[in-house]
Amino acid sequence: MTESNKIKLSGDTFRKIFDRYFASLVGFANTFLFNTELSEDLVQEVFMRLWEKQDEYHNDIALKVYLYRAVRNKCLNNIKHEQVKNKYIAESLPKLETEEFFLDQVLSEEVSRLLYMFIAELPKQRQQIIRYSLLGLKNQEIADIMGLTVNTVKSHKLNAYKVLREKLGKHAYLLAILLELNL
Repeated sequence: MTESNKIKLSGDTFRKIFDRYFASLVGFANTFLFNTELSEDLVQEVFMRLWEKQDEYHNDIALKVYLYRAVRNKCLNNIKHEQVKNKYIAESLPKLETEEFFLDQVLSEEVSRLLYMFIAELPKQRQQIIRYSLLGLKNQEIADIMGLTVNTVKSHKLNAYKVLREKLGKHAYLLAILLELNL
């Protein structure tokens, strides 16, 4: 095969390929997905990938095989993703519908709201240290970020936790009420 027989994806060539195959590929995708809008989206993704790759194809048949395989693979991946999502929903829904889960979420959100409200009342440096700590950063990492010594970070955390415990303790009645609702 000569170089002149190969298909190169210039702007004009790409547009002709798109116009020639788009509708057929959408119809093909729709045999898997039964959703024309989704089929169009997936075919467009295949064309975007084709444009990005800028590969050369030996002939029309090689290009057509690539396009149909790519669309089929996109469709199958989409179907697999939907199956996993549906399985997760089916397994999770009964739990999400329970009154216990609802009350646990309310309690969790209320405690979180109070905690962040009290953190906002701390001095700025302690606020930042506690927020970094809640993000999972270690004392040394916090010290490095803030330009402090590790002992300064530990001291600020100790004092901040003491204040937060006291403030949360004063709201124990609210937490007790929420817990009581949960029983």
